[in-house]
Amino acid sequence: MSYNRATLSRKRPCLARSVLWATLCFIATIGADVAVAADARLTLREVQSTIDEGVYELDAKLEIQLPEDARKAVDAGLTLTLAYEVEVSRERRFMPDDGIATLEQRYEVSYHALSQRYLVKNLNTAEQQDFGSLQAALDRVGELRGLPVLDTALISDDAVYQGRIRAVLGLNTAPDVLGWLLFWTDDWSATSDWKSWTLKP
Repeated sequence: MSYNRATLSRKRPCLARSVLWATLCFIATIGADVAVAADARLTLREVQSTIDEGVYELDAKLEIQLPEDARKAVDAGLTLTLAYEVEVSRERRFMPDDGIATLEQRYEVSYHALSQRYLVKNLNTAEQQDFGSLQAALDRVGELRGLPVLDTALISDDAVYQGRIRAVLGLNTAPDVLGWLLFWTDDWSATSDWKSWTLKP
């Protein structure tokens, strides 16, 4: 009995090392894939604002082209972050435009392995939704509807106001202890061009 126990105790560390090595190789492979994820493209379309109860509200459509490598990274536990950066300024003829308002609308997209669902979290409101596919989750964060931008009382009728918006997509490391193995992904991001529109009274 003592011989069997001694043999078993020697095998357990060996098995643990094998599992750890396989895990490290898997994570390193994912990291290499993520490094080429810079092919992601963000394109803003259909940007416009309307007035609802004295507030300018913004609608926009964002097309997200995400490479397969980045999709695999999300499935492996990494989190996508999407931020809409919005600026409103008053045009001036002989001086730089006067900034009136800035705001940021932020989302997170992650994969929940237990439920096999993709989670979308609005970081401004903490509201959370889940979807059956990553594409459905991306479609959700790519549609901006009724975002409050500016109170109409803050602008005057005798001036011209311009708004502009861009989207910034990032890929964060996993929050678990293995996240340090993917530290190089912290610098990965994709940014759309600025898209402008005129605020009409």
